[in-house]
Amino acid sequence: MLSDDDLERFARQVIMPAFGEDSQETLLASHVAVIGAGGLGAPLIQYLAAAGVGQLTIIDDDAVDRSNLNRQVIHATDAIGTAKAASASAAVSALNPGVAVNAITARVDEDNIAELIGDAPVIADCSDTPRTRHAVNQAAHQLGRVMVFGGAVRMEGQISSFNSGRDNASPCFNCIFPAAAGHDLAPRCSEAGILGPITGTIGTLMALEVLRHCLKPAEPVGKDLVGRLLLYDGMLTEVTEIRIRKRADCPVCNGASGGNPG
Repeated sequence: MLSDDDLERFARQVIMPAFGEDSQETLLASHVAVIGAGGLGAPLIQYLAAAGVGQLTIIDDDAVDRSNLNRQVIHATDAIGTAKAASASAAVSALNPGVAVNAITARVDEDNIAELIGDAPVIADCSDTPRTRHAVNQAAHQLGRVMVFGGAVRMEGQISSFNSGRDNASPCFNCIFPAAAGHDLAPRCSEAGILGPITGTIGTLMALEVLRHCLKPAEPVGKDLVGRLLLYDGMLTEVTEIRIRKRADCPVCNGASGGNPG
Protein backbone atom coordinates (compact mmCIF):
# COMPACT_ATOMS: atom_id res chain seq x y z
CA MET A 1 0.00 0.00 0.00
CA LEU A 2 1.27 3.45 -0.87
CA SER A 3 2.14 5.79 1.96
CA ASP A 4 0.65 9.26 2.22
CA ASP A 5 3.99 10.68 1.05
CA ASP A 6 3.97 8.36 -1.97
CA LEU A 7 0.41 9.31 -2.86
CA GLU A 8 1.36 12.97 -2.80
CA ARG A 9 4.71 12.58 -4.58
CA PHE A 10 3.38 10.39 -7.40
CA ALA A 11 -0.14 11.83 -7.57
CA ARG A 12 0.11 12.90 -11.22
CA GLN A 13 1.13 9.39 -12.26
CA VAL A 14 -1.33 7.50 -10.10
CA ILE A 15 -4.33 9.38 -11.53
CA MET A 16 -3.43 8.42 -15.11
CA PRO A 17 -5.91 6.01 -16.75
CA ALA A 18 -4.65 2.39 -16.57
CA PHE A 19 -1.78 3.35 -14.22
CA GLY A 20 -3.12 3.63 -10.69
CA GLU A 21 -1.69 2.62 -7.34
CA ASP A 22 -0.83 -0.93 -8.45
CA SER A 23 1.54 0.35 -11.13
CA GLN A 24 3.17 2.73 -8.68
CA GLU A 25 3.69 -0.08 -6.20
CA THR A 26 5.30 -2.11 -9.00
CA LEU A 27 7.75 0.73 -9.70
CA LEU A 28 8.58 1.08 -6.01
CA ALA A 29 9.50 -2.62 -5.98
CA SER A 30 11.56 -2.41 -9.20
CA HIS A 31 15.34 -2.58 -9.56
CA VAL A 32 17.18 -1.11 -12.55
CA ALA A 33 20.91 -1.24 -13.27
CA VAL A 34 22.23 1.81 -15.14
CA ILE A 35 25.56 1.45 -16.95
CA GLY A 36 26.97 4.95 -17.30
CA ALA A 37 26.06 8.19 -15.50
CA GLY A 38 26.98 10.52 -18.36
CA GLY A 39 24.97 12.27 -21.05
CA LEU A 40 22.34 9.55 -21.43
CA GLY A 41 22.49 8.25 -17.89
CA ALA A 42 21.95 11.69 -16.35
CA PRO A 43 18.36 12.30 -17.52
CA LEU A 44 17.55 8.60 -17.37
CA ILE A 45 18.55 8.34 -13.70
CA GLN A 46 16.72 11.54 -12.80
CA TYR A 47 13.45 10.44 -14.36
CA LEU A 48 13.63 6.91 -12.96
CA ALA A 49 14.17 8.34 -9.48
CA ALA A 50 11.40 10.91 -9.96
CA ALA A 51 9.00 8.21 -11.19
CA GLY A 52 9.63 6.12 -8.09
CA VAL A 53 11.79 3.19 -9.22
CA GLY A 54 12.66 1.81 -5.82
CA GLN A 55 16.22 0.60 -6.39
CA LEU A 56 18.92 1.87 -8.73
CA THR A 57 22.37 0.41 -9.29
CA ILE A 58 24.52 3.09 -10.93
CA ILE A 59 27.82 1.94 -12.45
CA ASP A 60 30.43 4.31 -13.89
CA ASP A 61 34.21 4.37 -13.64
CA ASP A 62 34.69 8.05 -14.54
CA ALA A 63 34.83 11.31 -12.58
CA VAL A 64 32.91 14.50 -13.34
CA ASP A 65 34.80 16.86 -15.66
CA ARG A 66 33.92 20.44 -16.55
CA SER A 67 33.44 19.41 -20.19
CA ASN A 68 30.65 17.05 -19.10
CA LEU A 69 28.38 19.77 -17.77
CA ASN A 70 26.79 20.86 -21.06
CA ARG A 71 24.81 17.62 -21.17
CA GLN A 72 25.32 15.55 -18.00
CA VAL A 73 22.70 17.47 -16.08
CA ILE A 74 22.66 15.28 -12.99
CA HIS A 75 26.10 16.65 -12.05
CA ALA A 76 26.77 20.18 -10.74
CA THR A 77 29.87 22.35 -11.00
CA ASP A 78 30.87 21.60 -7.42
CA ALA A 79 30.89 17.88 -8.28
CA ILE A 80 33.87 18.28 -10.64
CA GLY A 81 36.45 15.65 -9.69
CA THR A 82 33.86 13.49 -7.90
CA ALA A 83 33.13 9.96 -9.10
CA LYS A 84 30.10 10.13 -11.40
CA ALA A 85 28.37 7.23 -9.68
CA ALA A 86 28.66 8.99 -6.30
CA SER A 87 27.60 12.35 -7.76
CA ALA A 88 24.55 10.78 -9.42
CA SER A 89 23.68 8.96 -6.19
CA ALA A 90 23.73 12.23 -4.25
CA ALA A 91 21.47 13.86 -6.83
CA VAL A 92 19.00 10.96 -6.60
CA SER A 93 18.90 11.22 -2.81
CA ALA A 94 18.20 14.96 -3.06
CA LEU A 95 15.41 14.37 -5.57
CA ASN A 96 13.80 11.31 -4.01
CA PRO A 97 15.28 10.01 -0.74
CA GLY A 98 13.07 6.94 -0.96
CA VAL A 99 15.19 5.43 -3.73
CA ALA A 100 17.82 2.89 -2.62
CA VAL A 101 20.97 3.57 -4.63
CA ASN A 102 23.98 1.32 -5.03
CA ALA A 103 26.70 3.53 -6.54
CA ILE A 104 29.59 1.55 -8.02
CA THR A 105 32.76 3.13 -9.41
CA ALA A 106 33.93 0.47 -11.85
CA ARG A 107 34.24 -0.22 -15.56
CA VAL A 108 31.88 -2.92 -16.78
CA ASP A 109 33.39 -5.81 -18.72
CA GLU A 110 32.59 -9.40 -19.62
CA ASP A 111 34.03 -10.73 -16.37
CA ASN A 112 32.37 -8.49 -13.79
CA ILE A 113 29.02 -7.45 -15.24
CA ALA A 114 26.95 -10.25 -13.69
CA GLU A 115 28.24 -9.36 -10.22
CA LEU A 116 27.85 -5.60 -10.73
CA ILE A 117 24.25 -5.60 -11.94
CA GLY A 118 23.09 -8.02 -9.26
CA ASP A 119 19.48 -9.13 -9.59
CA ALA A 120 18.28 -6.11 -11.62
CA PRO A 121 15.80 -7.42 -14.24
CA VAL A 122 16.32 -4.36 -16.47
CA ILE A 123 19.71 -3.02 -17.58
CA ALA A 124 19.90 0.46 -19.09
CA ASP A 125 23.01 0.69 -21.26
CA CYS A 126 24.18 4.31 -21.31
CA SER A 127 27.80 3.45 -22.00
CA ASP A 128 29.91 4.95 -24.77
CA THR A 129 32.01 2.02 -26.00
CA PRO A 130 30.99 -0.91 -28.23
CA ARG A 131 32.87 -3.37 -26.03
CA THR A 132 30.80 -2.42 -22.99
CA ARG A 133 27.55 -2.58 -24.96
CA HIS A 134 28.33 -6.05 -26.23
CA ALA A 135 29.23 -7.18 -22.71
CA VAL A 136 25.85 -5.88 -21.52
CA ASN A 137 24.09 -7.64 -24.40
CA GLN A 138 25.83 -10.95 -23.70
CA ALA A 139 24.96 -10.78 -20.01
CA ALA A 140 21.37 -9.71 -20.67
CA HIS A 141 20.87 -12.66 -23.00
CA GLN A 142 22.54 -15.23 -20.76
CA LEU A 143 20.91 -14.02 -17.54
CA GLY A 144 17.45 -13.41 -18.96
CA ARG A 145 17.44 -9.66 -18.41
CA VAL A 146 16.09 -6.82 -20.56
CA MET A 147 18.62 -4.47 -22.17
CA VAL A 148 17.52 -0.91 -22.98
CA PHE A 149 20.05 0.70 -25.31
CA GLY A 150 20.60 4.31 -26.30
CA GLY A 151 23.28 6.19 -28.21
CA ALA A 152 23.85 9.82 -29.21
CA VAL A 153 26.45 11.91 -31.03
CA ARG A 154 26.41 15.37 -32.63
CA MET A 155 22.66 15.93 -33.26
CA GLU A 156 21.58 12.33 -33.72
CA GLY A 157 20.44 9.57 -31.41
CA GLN A 158 19.07 6.04 -31.35
CA ILE A 159 17.20 3.84 -28.92
CA SER A 160 15.90 0.28 -28.72
CA SER A 161 15.43 -2.54 -26.24
CA PHE A 162 16.29 -6.22 -26.38
CA ASN A 163 14.69 -9.22 -24.71
CA SER A 164 16.37 -12.23 -26.33
CA GLY A 165 17.17 -13.82 -22.97
CA ARG A 166 13.47 -14.23 -22.23
CA ASP A 167 12.00 -14.54 -25.73
CA ASN A 168 14.01 -16.72 -28.10
CA ALA A 169 12.23 -15.18 -31.10
CA SER A 170 13.48 -11.68 -30.23
CA PRO A 171 16.68 -10.20 -31.68
CA CYS A 172 19.55 -9.07 -29.49
CA PHE A 173 21.84 -6.04 -29.74
CA ASN A 174 24.40 -8.05 -31.71
CA CYS A 175 21.80 -8.82 -34.40
CA ILE A 176 21.82 -5.20 -35.53
CA PHE A 177 25.27 -4.10 -34.30
CA PRO A 178 27.57 -7.12 -34.81
CA ALA A 179 30.65 -7.15 -32.61
CA ALA A 180 32.80 -8.04 -35.60
CA ALA A 181 31.67 -5.05 -37.68
CA GLY A 182 34.32 -2.62 -36.44
CA HIS A 183 32.09 -0.29 -34.41
CA ASP A 184 35.10 0.72 -32.33
CA LEU A 185 35.82 3.05 -35.26
CA ALA A 186 32.62 5.05 -34.61
CA PRO A 187 33.35 8.55 -33.24
CA ARG A 188 32.73 9.30 -29.56
CA CYS A 189 31.33 12.56 -28.22
CA SER A 190 34.81 13.69 -27.21
CA GLU A 191 35.82 13.43 -30.87
CA ALA A 192 32.67 14.38 -32.79
CA GLY A 193 30.87 16.64 -30.32
CA ILE A 194 27.35 16.55 -28.92
CA LEU A 195 24.57 19.04 -28.25
CA GLY A 196 23.20 18.60 -24.73
CA PRO A 197 19.48 18.39 -25.55
CA ILE A 198 20.17 15.41 -27.85
CA THR A 199 21.35 13.28 -24.95
CA GLY A 200 18.46 14.69 -22.92
CA THR A 201 15.98 13.58 -25.58
CA ILE A 202 17.38 10.06 -25.93
CA GLY A 203 17.97 9.61 -22.19
CA THR A 204 14.39 10.61 -21.44
CA LEU A 205 13.06 8.19 -24.07
CA MET A 206 15.23 5.50 -22.46
CA ALA A 207 13.67 6.27 -19.08
CA LEU A 208 10.19 5.79 -20.54
CA GLU A 209 11.30 2.52 -22.14
CA VAL A 210 12.75 1.28 -18.84
CA LEU A 211 9.50 2.10 -17.06
CA ARG A 212 7.57 0.08 -19.66
CA HIS A 213 9.69 -2.98 -18.91
CA CYS A 214 9.47 -2.48 -15.14
CA LEU A 215 5.67 -2.43 -15.40
CA LYS A 216 5.28 -5.57 -17.52
CA PRO A 217 3.17 -7.63 -18.06
CA ALA A 218 0.76 -4.72 -17.62
CA GLU A 219 1.20 -1.98 -20.23
CA PRO A 220 -0.03 1.28 -18.65
CA VAL A 221 2.56 3.34 -20.53
CA GLY A 222 2.34 1.78 -23.98
CA LYS A 223 4.26 -0.55 -26.28
CA ASP A 224 7.96 -1.25 -25.88
CA LEU A 225 10.69 -1.04 -28.54
CA VAL A 226 11.68 -4.71 -28.70
CA GLY A 227 12.26 -5.46 -32.38
CA ARG A 228 12.36 -1.77 -33.30
CA LEU A 229 15.18 0.77 -33.50
CA LEU A 230 14.27 4.46 -33.39
CA LEU A 231 16.63 6.91 -35.06
CA TYR A 232 16.28 10.56 -34.01
CA ASP A 233 17.61 13.37 -36.21
CA GLY A 234 17.78 16.53 -34.15
CA MET A 235 18.82 18.65 -37.11
CA LEU A 236 15.65 17.84 -39.08
CA THR A 237 13.48 16.96 -36.07
CA GLU A 238 12.63 13.59 -37.60
CA VAL A 239 12.21 10.11 -36.16
CA THR A 240 12.74 7.01 -38.32
CA GLU A 241 11.80 3.49 -37.22
CA ILE A 242 13.76 0.43 -38.37
CA ARG A 243 12.43 -3.08 -37.77
CA ILE A 244 15.03 -5.41 -36.27
CA ARG A 245 15.03 -9.09 -37.15
CA LYS A 246 16.78 -11.90 -35.36
CA ARG A 247 19.86 -12.98 -37.31
CA ALA A 248 20.15 -16.69 -37.96
CA ASP A 249 23.94 -16.43 -37.71
CA CYS A 250 24.07 -14.30 -34.56
CA PRO A 251 26.64 -15.87 -32.21
CA VAL A 252 24.83 -14.52 -29.14
CA CYS A 253 21.16 -15.41 -29.61
CA ASN A 254 20.98 -17.73 -32.64
CA GLY A 255 19.17 -20.49 -30.80
CA ALA A 256 21.26 -20.66 -27.64
CA SER A 257 18.96 -20.72 -24.65
CA GLY A 258 18.63 -17.54 -22.62
CA GLY A 259 18.72 -17.25 -18.88
CA ASN A 260 16.00 -17.74 -16.34
CA PRO A 261 13.55 -14.83 -16.64
CA GLY A 262 12.39 -15.29 -13.10
